Amino acid sequence: MKKLLIAFIFLSFQFGNAQDKDTVHLEPLFDIGLHYPLSTGDNFIANGYVGLIGADVRYQFADTRLLSIKANVTVDYFDYTFFDDVNGGAFVIKPEIIGEFNIPSIPKLKPYVSLGYSFFTVSLKTSSTGFDIISNPDPVFQPNDERVSDTQSGISYGFGVAYDITDSFFLEVSADFIKLDLDGDISGNRFNENIHTVGMGVGVRL
Repeated sequence: MKKLLIAFIFLSFQFGNAQDKDTVHLEPLFDIGLHYPLSTGDNFIANGYVGLIGADVRYQFADTRLLSIKANVTVDYFDYTFFDDVNGGAFVIKPEIIGEFNIPSIPKLKPYVSLGYSFFTVSLKTSSTGFDIISNPDPVFQPNDERVSDTQSGISYGFGVAYDITDSFFLEVSADFIKLDLDGDISGNRFNENIHTVGMGVGVRL
């Protein structure tokens, strides 16, 4: 997957440097969006967290008749809900390269694919100093304001579609998949490794 990510980024820059008759030169564009992140599937984040809000910023650095290439950073926040007396939550941070397809016959519809390397970072108040949020997401404990934090990362990929309501305002639906790179006994456990999210939101083009 890491080789695939490197190849995807390399091809993206090749699109950006292309100077042939198919290249369309546009002013740099920013997309700023807000969305609701919904966790899905049989995994630890779907069982113990609820999405609250997400935001993303994209910069278009290349555009051809077929494909627009954008650098994107998405940040989603999930509230921990497995135990009522535990406070905290998790951020999912997704730096990505996006390939957005240009469809001349339906210019307002913009489907896209994405590839990146994402980070899952959690912070909870718990009484168990040996608490491991990745390998044991539902331990028995009583909170006493001791804070436990952890960060994991892994390859991410996804797809989505945006629809332009106006030249500057759009609606969007997306799906993202993250496979955390875990070590030790928990490596290979799909329940602890996988994060699946669906996002629904709005955005503006600047």
